Amino acid sequence: MAELLPISSPLAAERQLDVVFVHGLGGDPIETWRSGTDENTSWPHWLALVFGTQIGVWSLGYAAAPSKWQGIPFFRGKDPDAGAAMSLPRRAENALDRLVSAGIGQRPVCFITHSLGGLLVKSILRRSADSEFAPERLQVVEQCRGVLFLATPHHGSRLADLANALKVYLPSVSTLDLKDNDDHLMDLYEWYRGYAPSHHILTRSYYENEKTMMKIVVPRSSADPGVSGPSAREPTPVDRDHLEISKPRNRQDQAYIGSTQLIRLILSGEAPKSGPGQPVPNLPSNPPVQAPQPAATNQVTVRGNRNITMTGVSAGGNLSVGNSIQGDYVAGDKFSGDKVMGDKFTGNKIINTLAPPSTGRATNPGTSPLKPGPWRVFLSHTSELRQYPQAGSYIAKAERAVSAAGHAIADMADFAAIDQAPAAVCEQRVRDCDVLVGIYGLRYGSPVRDQPEVSYTELEFITATEAAMPRLIFVINADSEELGLPPTALVDRDYGDRQDAFIQRVKDAYLTLQFFRNPDDLKGLVERSLRELAESAAATA
Repeated sequence: MAELLPISSPLAAERQLDVVFVHGLGGDPIETWRSGTDENTSWPHWLALVFGTQIGVWSLGYAAAPSKWQGIPFFRGKDPDAGAAMSLPRRAENALDRLVSAGIGQRPVCFITHSLGGLLVKSILRRSADSEFAPERLQVVEQCRGVLFLATPHHGSRLADLANALKVYLPSVSTLDLKDNDDHLMDLYEWYRGYAPSHHILTRSYYENEKTMMKIVVPRSSADPGVSGPSAREPTPVDRDHLEISKPRNRQDQAYIGSTQLIRLILSGEAPKSGPGQPVPNLPSNPPVQAPQPAATNQVTVRGNRNITMTGVSAGGNLSVGNSIQGDYVAGDKFSGDKVMGDKFTGNKIINTLAPPSTGRATNPGTSPLKPGPWRVFLSHTSELRQYPQAGSYIAKAERAVSAAGHAIADMADFAAIDQAPAAVCEQRVRDCDVLVGIYGLRYGSPVRDQPEVSYTELEFITATEAAMPRLIFVINADSEELGLPPTALVDRDYGDRQDAFIQRVKDAYLTLQFFRNPDDLKGLVERSLRELAESAAATA
């Protein structure tokens, strides 16, 4: 019997997207997606933390035993579904009913699938598309925005042929469904390759580049779903075998990064709409920028090298677009009207938009009001703090602290390469968060490729400061004997002077710095600081 497990708990009513994981042959709704034994190694839980209330994460479980042997009482143990399986069409009917019962299809949905799970999702979508007289079933395919396939044998797998030849193996019906070029699979292949691009379902696929001990492998030719056009990408090989490909070891894993990129594209509203001419419901959209409207009140004039008047500021009116303000600029206030596009402000700051400009450079602008949690917490750090100590790195401990405090983690390591300037990407990732946690060691870090005068870490701090974002800063105690860092990480021969100057600028910002001696010390400091910040935000709300 199919079961649908909510990974995001509690599920946010205002979520914009449901993400459903679907395991493969002999899989499990929890263990298939874990590289270890707990939630900290679970791909679905990572997504739930990173995207917070924006998405709901689910995992579909169903009986798909590879062999009938597992159903013999002597072998199956206490699992009543051991050895059980259904043909693909029947399982799709069963699973579609379970999805509809849980409300899947009431908002946009994205599927992440492994092996047989990819065939099952295609079959579910096919049955949904054929349900023109059952609106609650039809909306599952109409709301489908994306599918990510992992090692899915779209043309069938040699595993079934091998099992068929070895009669003693007693292959189950689920295994036989994977027979190479099975008529049902080929019909499903042709349907999806035509339906997905015409209805703008974003399609991504990854396939294994290594064999398992049983020499099981889904080759590129079979892993290709056949979809072409702007909504699809070529299948990507991954240095994992058929079983490991669904168990990312860390957040640098190629398939995991691909899933976050796919979800962000869907949430951005920039993905093609579902169905010809149909609007995408429940997704955020950018309102068209309007020309400034005259107003009798609430006008603010900023004088620098150019003069510009912004009207309707406190009332949520329109702001000017494309102007450059070289002198004083506005900071620390929220504007609820149209956004300023393409401007970079430098110079002095006006802390209160209805007050006259200040005369000196403000070194520590006031922070914007912090919404009640949970928050997206940006972890700013250099790479060696994620690598060491190997038994439990500084950043791994910090991530646990953020999770324990009830917040979602954001880190530049989570973001795939995209066709934008690195500095702009870095700045936008920080601005998308609520709190910056700066964890600074002895190294300055890599200079930004298109802005080499600063490192990524320093640019993240500058961006958070300009955004008036709360910044919690933790600095390594260089005199500690418990650092657990190799000698190469203790001395920065290339940018040591820059790092010293950067730490001094952080101190000059009148922030409270906390010093840590080891990873566990850092974990305690981060968790306590986040909880204290939450208490402060609640008290002032």
